[in-house]
Amino acid sequence: MAGPKKKPGATPTRVPRARSMKAFLLPLPRAQADAMSLQCRLALEAVRQGRSERREATCMAQTVLLTGFLAEAGHGLIGLPEIRSVELKVLEMLDRGEATGDWLFPEALVNSLVTVVNEHDRQLHETRFEVILNATERLERMIASAPEKLSASGRVA
Repeated sequence: MAGPKKKPGATPTRVPRARSMKAFLLPLPRAQADAMSLQCRLALEAVRQGRSERREATCMAQTVLLTGFLAEAGHGLIGLPEIRSVELKVLEMLDRGEATGDWLFPEALVNSLVTVVNEHDRQLHETRFEVILNATERLERMIASAPEKLSASGRVA
C-alpha cells in the first residue's frame, strides 16, 4: 500500500522555518522582554539611588540608544529630539565617568532617564521582534566601532 503523497516543497525543515519567520512579525516573548527590561530597571534604580558605576552608566547609554533607534524606525511615543537630548547627556556622562571616575547622574538627567526607560520597556513589549533585532544589531555595530565607551558592561540593553 502506497503512503500519502507529499506536496512539493513541503519538507519537515520548512515548518520550523515558517514558524520562526512568523515570530519576526510578533513582539518579543513576554519573558524575554521582561528580562531585558529588568536589566535596564536595575541599572536605573542604581542611578536613582546615587550608587551607579560604569556598568550602570553603560546600560543607560545602551538603553537610550536602542530606544532612539526604535523611535527612528517609527516605534516611539517620545519625540526623537527629546531622546537625542538624553542620549547626548548620557554619552557625556560616560566621558566624564571615564575621565574622573564619577558616575553620579544629575537629578535632571535621572528624571529624563525614567521617561526613556519607561518608553524602552513599552517598546520591548509592543514592537515587532524583527524591528528590535534590527535596532539591536545596529547598536552592536556601534559598540564594535567604539568599544571603550559602550561595551563596558559586555551586554546589550
